[in-house]
Amino acid sequence: MKRITAPGRDGALPMANPKSGPQYRLVVFDEVDDPAAVRDLFCKVTGLHPTDAMLWVARSTPGTWPKPLSADQARALLDGLYDLGVAAEAWLAETFPELSPTRTVHDAACLSDGFRVKGLRGEPTHWAPWNKIELVCAGRIEAEDEFRVVKPPRWPSAVASGLRALTFRKPRPSPRIARAARVPRDPVGEVLVVRKDPRIAFRVVENQMNYAYLGDKLSPSASANFPLFVADLVARSDDAYLPPSTRAFLNGGDPGDYTFATPQALLDYATHRLLWSWYKRDRDEDLDRPRTERAGEDTDA
Repeated sequence: MKRITAPGRDGALPMANPKSGPQYRLVVFDEVDDPAAVRDLFCKVTGLHPTDAMLWVARSTPGTWPKPLSADQARALLDGLYDLGVAAEAWLAETFPELSPTRTVHDAACLSDGFRVKGLRGEPTHWAPWNKIELVCAGRIEAEDEFRVVKPPRWPSAVASGLRALTFRKPRPSPRIARAARVPRDPVGEVLVVRKDPRIAFRVVENQMNYAYLGDKLSPSASANFPLFVADLVARSDDAYLPPSTRAFLNGGDPGDYTFATPQALLDYATHRLLWSWYKRDRDEDLDRPRTERAGEDTDA
């Protein structure tokens, strides 16, 4: 896997090939303590307008820079972010992990030895041993408010209007009311289950799932069954990384910590958290190695 990480200045990006011109995706993992400094860095390297750069820093960090970068740009940004104490890494665009398109699941079960998915006719379509599950990312997706038509008021009868006219009184106007009433809708739960070897992202939507496997725990309400399903996934996936949204969802945390505007926003978040889990694993493994061994590699480089 051609993954280019930047734990510090010792990491080196390959030189850009002038013929093919490799492009890179930059991923920022830390919250930014000095937004102005990061804004100035991106403006200097990419030529972006300061206002646009500040909007991205404010809204999207931690996150993935949306535009491809050359090797020189990626190296300059990684060095600058390292100086600012912001963890980041760069990926070759062609090897950047894509979880899309996800596979929406309508019938699944958490069994003792793995995660089973069934097709529309009840036939087994996928099987993932629990040690192959590397991410369980749960959240709730905001739902658009529903509008229900309100019956308009009836007009005054002709007799009543005539009597008011005979007494020289103006017709009584009908009060104006809204033609439709706004009915707020609760957010809908979703969970993304990412397996490896091969990498596949399964998507389960709260109100589109058959929870029959729950047996005696099954409830008539999908909103009650969904948390049980997510908790079952988490309990069995010992090796999976659990993003903050999943932990907040299961532990009754602040809804703002696990509510997303769209399914795509949840998918983007899951992708970023998957990359962070890999980055953290590699960083921790590197720190656990003997210092003399790491120093020898630095000298050889």
